[in-house]
Amino acid sequence: MRFVELAFTVPAEAADDWAALLVEEGAGGVEERDGTTLAQAPLGRITLVAWIAPEQVEAFLARASVGSTGLPEAVVARRDRDDEEWRDAWKKHFGVRKIGRFVIVPSWERHLAAASELVLDLDPGRAFGTGGHASTRLCLQILGDLEVACHRFLDVGCGSGVLAIACARKWPEAHGIGVDNDPDAVEVSRENAERNRVEPRVRFTHEPLESIDGRFEIVSANIQPEVLIPMAGALRTRLADGGRLILSGILVEAADPVVAAYQAAGLTLDRFVDEEGWRALVFRT
Repeated sequence: MRFVELAFTVPAEAADDWAALLVEEGAGGVEERDGTTLAQAPLGRITLVAWIAPEQVEAFLARASVGSTGLPEAVVARRDRDDEEWRDAWKKHFGVRKIGRFVIVPSWERHLAAASELVLDLDPGRAFGTGGHASTRLCLQILGDLEVACHRFLDVGCGSGVLAIACARKWPEAHGIGVDNDPDAVEVSRENAERNRVEPRVRFTHEPLESIDGRFEIVSANIQPEVLIPMAGALRTRLADGGRLILSGILVEAADPVVAAYQAAGLTLDRFVDEEGWRALVFRT
């Protein structure tokens, strides 16, 4: 299948607004490239990549141009691609990744796991979260280190399902829920849960967070600060007494308002972990 890869390189501070615009105008998903990813963006800038059917490209670019009024200008690069080229490129560069106790193994690789390792069978897919980004790695490192009992877990903005699957691997008796407003991400998460043989214990849904009942010992959300801050009260009410809330997707310089919002909701900052300019926060009740 042929498609067109459109790469929008924008100032880092405008990346979230541009990504939201591209999705709103019809991109089924957006890949974000920065200084930490395999394909890197220029210093101080973010490259947002969307894949569009050839016959839809001109209309998509026209809508994006109109919708970007008031946003910093993007440098747009266009390249014709096909599915086989995309898959082969990933297979060349995406190998076994060890992140704390977890080891991410793509389907074309083999890995003999040590007794202490928890294997996650994940391929690069249509949703965010294969351990390539620092914000995902931080969450996995924290989950691997946590020494708390967990019967139920909740992942908000589940993407590829990696964090929910990691919880299911670490706590083999626990059950959980992954939530994402993107139906495609939910489908990918379900596929990955089946691949990892945890689908009986993890439910993925695009239902709103408000419809999720009960409390959870582990709650995670790897989302941008502007989404995390208004969710403080809702996530607090879903955290069980003695539980841990893990927040990521936060640049170090943007962390203080997030901390303030969750402290105002009644949570205590337990610790934080930084990597490559990104920060993950751990709260407790």
